[in-house]
Amino acid sequence: MDRQTINRYIQNYISEVERSIQEPILNRDLGKMPLDEAKAFFLLLPMLNNEEWTSEMNISAIAVGAVHAAFDMHDRVDILDATSKEQQLMVLSGDHFSGIHYRLLSSLPDFQLITSMSEMIGHINETKTNLLMEDNDGIELLIDSMISIESGCIVEFQNRYGLTRYSEIAETALGLIWFFKKLMKDPAVEQVWAGNRIKKTAVEDAISILTSRLQNHLAEAGFLTPFLRQEIHRFATPLLGKPI
Repeated sequence: MDRQTINRYIQNYISEVERSIQEPILNRDLGKMPLDEAKAFFLLLPMLNNEEWTSEMNISAIAVGAVHAAFDMHDRVDILDATSKEQQLMVLSGDHFSGIHYRLLSSLPDFQLITSMSEMIGHINETKTNLLMEDNDGIELLIDSMISIESGCIVEFQNRYGLTRYSEIAETALGLIWFFKKLMKDPAVEQVWAGNRIKKTAVEDAISILTSRLQNHLAEAGFLTPFLRQEIHRFATPLLGKPI
């Protein structure tokens, strides 16, 4: 599998998610909700590595994409001034995407996945609130919190379908991507997290820890094709443009 093929799979998946959450009025007033290609890649990683990928798994994966769209839309809301029409529409659109997630899951049906995903969504929201409202208490807790926020729903999906050998890679890489974005002051990250007092030294320490951790995970991941290992390096350093 080459990069062009991987990109085609990612774009096809993103198109499926976009169709599932499409709402003309929201698109008109807020614009199309950009979906995270890195999250799509790590969600699809087992399929890209030739694991079995059923229609049920595909519906569940689209549901996870709807959850990520909901999180991203809610993150765009200004918590200090959520009274404008645009801000209110962001809240409503996030709720709309969340509803689509539950509708997709209920169409399977898979009560175990619905329950575990609901619990993870609650945990992620609680973790975000704690990070925004409280001082950071140690680098490992900060890393664990951001890993949970960035990869929790993907890991729940992988757990449900017996794909747990991919989870540590997804967790570490997505956490690393977030800290790189924070270090480079990515606007989407700064809008949400600029006020939570994460020190630059903590971000740099987290990058160092997660870089080493990802190297170890990939060295032990003999089940991955060599090309996919290269692609993981590429996604995990999106702003630096160089291998780990």
